[in-house]
Amino acid sequence: YLEQFSDNVEKKGGHVFFAQTDEQAVNYIKKIAKEKKAHRIVKSKSMVTTEINLDKALLSLPETSLMETDLAEFILQEDNWDEPTHIVFPTLHKNRDQIQKVFNKLGYSGSNDPEEMAKFARKYLREYFMQADLGITGCNFAIADNGMINLVTNEGNADLTMAIPKTQIVVMGMERIVPSLKEAEVLDNML
Repeated sequence: YLEQFSDNVEKKGGHVFFAQTDEQAVNYIKKIAKEKKAHRIVKSKSMVTTEINLDKALLSLPETSLMETDLAEFILQEDNWDEPTHIVFPTLHKNRDQIQKVFNKLGYSGSNDPEEMAKFARKYLREYFMQADLGITGCNFAIADNGMINLVTNEGNADLTMAIPKTQIVVMGMERIVPSLKEAEVLDNML
């Protein structure tokens, strides 16, 4: 299935790199960022990039900025790369007053109302998206028989991460492969 997926991605103009180690994956992604002269990178929905410590590696590139675009990850990044406390709710340890203080550093002058703060974050991130030249996501499933990826989101930021930058990188473990859309649909429903 991995070979079939790779062949189908390449038929659509993409490229698949099989990394044997974290270091190989990170070095390949850094190489692509350098080749594409990517200075503004957006990321979304990828636990694998966290596991391989990709953020630190990309931030070591000269004149490169990186923006985590999932709302909770964005909050943690802007709070001096604070560590997540929960896999599903990374900012569970922060209350609305703490988040307001993080946003105040970015120019926010509103209240601690979650809806108002979310609108601020959306506007702030949207400006960054529009200037991004490289997008990085994970995927829930990679579909072998058509070379597509399936990514389930609830914020819309992954859609922008995939659609706006000229270059997209999807980072995944091989356990994400499914034979066809039929299996992806079953797994999506379970998810």
